Amino acid sequence: MQNRIIVYLVCVLLTRCTNHKRIERSSPVINKELQVLLDEKEYFKLESKLKAYSDSLTHEDGLYYRSFLENAFNQNEKSLKTIDSLLQNYQLADSIKATLNFLKLDCFFKTFQYAKAAQTDSILLHDYQKFFDKDHLKDIQNKSLIHNGLKNISAQQTDIISNDTINWTRDRLGLIEIPVKCRTKNYSCIFDTRANISSVTESYASRLGLKMLNVSYEESAGGTGIRFKTKMGVADSLYIGNILVRNAVFQVMPDSILYLVRAKIFLNIIIGFPIIEQLREVHIYRDGKMIIPLQPSTSPLHNFALNELDPVISLRTDEDTLSFNFDLGATTTDLYVSFYNKYRSKILREGFKKIVEYGGAGGAQKKEVYILPKLDLYIGNKRSTIDNVSVRTEKIYPSEKFYGNAGQDLVKNFNELILNFKYMYIDAN
Repeated sequence: MQNRIIVYLVCVLLTRCTNHKRIERSSPVINKELQVLLDEKEYFKLESKLKAYSDSLTHEDGLYYRSFLENAFNQNEKSLKTIDSLLQNYQLADSIKATLNFLKLDCFFKTFQYAKAAQTDSILLHDYQKFFDKDHLKDIQNKSLIHNGLKNISAQQTDIISNDTINWTRDRLGLIEIPVKCRTKNYSCIFDTRANISSVTESYASRLGLKMLNVSYEESAGGTGIRFKTKMGVADSLYIGNILVRNAVFQVMPDSILYLVRAKIFLNIIIGFPIIEQLREVHIYRDGKMIIPLQPSTSPLHNFALNELDPVISLRTDEDTLSFNFDLGATTTDLYVSFYNKYRSKILREGFKKIVEYGGAGGAQKKEVYILPKLDLYIGNKRSTIDNVSVRTEKIYPSEKFYGNAGQDLVKNFNELILNFKYMYIDAN
């Protein structure tokens, strides 16, 4: 009887091993395909491929790609747990450890864990410096200045106690402005999804009563790539409607940096990503209303991601599905060199050359571009037709990856725009 039981147990174990075969090594071909998608920041395509290849990857490789997707889809605490699981349970090459620690850095900053971000900077610069090229190393050193300047600052917190309605207007440039209350006074502030950190002129930093930090670092303008020095300050509290934001961090720039010479206008206060993201869901109506609901809503759409602090939207063209930066601080859409390379024959056939001036924080630049008379882009199944869109033939940044910067003209004809940072979708009606 005992022998029969032993034989039975052995058979069960053998059956389980056969049905759940342990993958000793992922397919090099599949791994290469996934890594290329990750390197190109094709988050939506990577997510689809990772699901398709789940049975062909080791658990370790699955965790590796998942950690980046969790980060991209704003699940930073999940990403941190996945990264720690990899670092603690697997023997990884130092180059992989360097990459994962760099990812941790982004997760810590987006969850306002500044001291942990500063500690991770130190690890990267001390233990893994040789694994980063000159530009990445400069970026880490710059981030280190920011994180060390903030390491004693409490995490930003946003209190939403009910549905809130805010009236917004446009400035002379056509940018969205919302009222923000700080120290009993109301200020009109630009609502800019692609401002990585909220920004303010030195003059207005004084008016807001910001606590100035002993830090100075390098920043760049999104539209031009122009680099300049900036400082940092913190608002103990401010109100957007009835929504209280505590410990809001601002870049404090010389007034001249936020002065647009051609338009003769100051961009005195810019509300950027860290504040906007904590609103969780924002409905922007064409009639000048903005609604922040108490409870974010789910959607079948999944077309929104984050590349570090840059919002990314997945848009369908008539030929393909492409990723764009999403920038409500830009009035017009601007197509990048990746788009030019992909549709070069169409652009040369239908477009025409023109000198265009790009302006923003830090100054302005003139560039020769192609003008495409018309471009159809789809948010979900809803079409937006953009007229006379500029196409660049050179990169703004060496590390530029996406197909363009989608501005307000993408959504100008819709009555409602929905930004959801919890379930990561952008919709329009």
